[in-house]
Amino acid sequence: MGPIDPQAAVANTRADHMPIGFIVGVAACSLVALGALAAVAAGGALPAGIGLTLALLPIPALLAGVLYLDRLEPEPRSSLVFVFLWGAGSAALIGLIGTAAGSHLITTPELRPGGFAAASPAAVIGVAALEETLMGVVLVGLLLLRPQEIDGVSDGVVYGSMVGLGFALIDNIYYYTQASHYGFNGVATTFVLRGVVSPVCQALFASLIGAGVAYAAMTSLRRGLWAIVAGWIAAVALHALWNASLSAGVARLALTYAILAAVLVILLVAVIMDRRRIITLIRHYLPEYEPTGIVTTTDISMLSSLHARRMARQWARLHCGLGGLRDMSEFQLSATELALLHRRSDRALVDTDAFVLRRDGLLGGMRAATSAFLSRLNGPLRPPWAGYGQSCFQPTLRRRRPDQPPAQPGADRLDS
Repeated sequence: MGPIDPQAAVANTRADHMPIGFIVGVAACSLVALGALAAVAAGGALPAGIGLTLALLPIPALLAGVLYLDRLEPEPRSSLVFVFLWGAGSAALIGLIGTAAGSHLITTPELRPGGFAAASPAAVIGVAALEETLMGVVLVGLLLLRPQEIDGVSDGVVYGSMVGLGFALIDNIYYYTQASHYGFNGVATTFVLRGVVSPVCQALFASLIGAGVAYAAMTSLRRGLWAIVAGWIAAVALHALWNASLSAGVARLALTYAILAAVLVILLVAVIMDRRRIITLIRHYLPEYEPTGIVTTTDISMLSSLHARRMARQWARLHCGLGGLRDMSEFQLSATELALLHRRSDRALVDTDAFVLRRDGLLGGMRAATSAFLSRLNGPLRPPWAGYGQSCFQPTLRRRRPDQPPAQPGADRLDS
């Protein structure tokens, strides 16, 4: 381990600031979405209101589910917002083009009394390819511009799900608005066939591209390009299969949903395995920082369990309020990012200078979070995860500066 700068700038920890490019991108996506909503509203206030209400219903619950998967190493809020709005803007752009061209096929196949009318295979595949390409662009953009934010399959699934949910939101508004012209039966048919299923499916399709992007991020763009292409092909194929099944019989629709459910289970298993991989990295890399006093054995045990991490945050909030919760969350995030940084370095995905700068920033963030927490804590409370050991969150634990050598065994003790 190289020398650690004890004066490492805390600002080097992952910032969630709003760069100009992000602001411009959000503004552009929002304007496109607003334009699409205005075009929908021009067809009637009541249909637009029904479409917006029904389309919004499942989104909060599904967003909560995606964020639940993103607990171990949460992604920057700005990136999540951007990809969600990109998805919404993409769907709005497709809808506006379809409206201007006088054809709703690319977003809303014509309804018939029994449901959706069948389209040609070429049209179904073409629509799926167009939609998945637009959603995949932002995921590839993240890989090119912010590869450090994609550390595994779970990150790819999270970003893919967010862009898919954004797309589904605006896409369903178009569907419901058109269905309202067929009366209650049209709206009911659309809700049954799309409703909650459409956002889940769109998130699933884009997640396949995200998984390919994640593989490329963990290797290299050149070596991982095949994974991105394979993810895109799988997404287009499943999307086209689903679109075609909406106008087919019940048996074919049930078979399609069974296939989609199997793919969803596979992705969830991959996320769980990726989470275990990150835990293994924490246990492997963080012990070398124990001599610095920034982290202890019991702290590493806490960081290696989602349950223990949650209990630690609850303990921090109980004794130090929201500020303590924020400090504990920052400590946990920085420690996790540190382990992932080491893994990227081992795979030669980051050069030595960038590694040292990032490492010192993360260590500075961990020390700052600990110091801020201890300044809020009243009394010599022992953290619950350190019942038989020492923790850097113990106010009476004598800790060394990161540039000092380790003390002899038994030198650290609790002051009486």
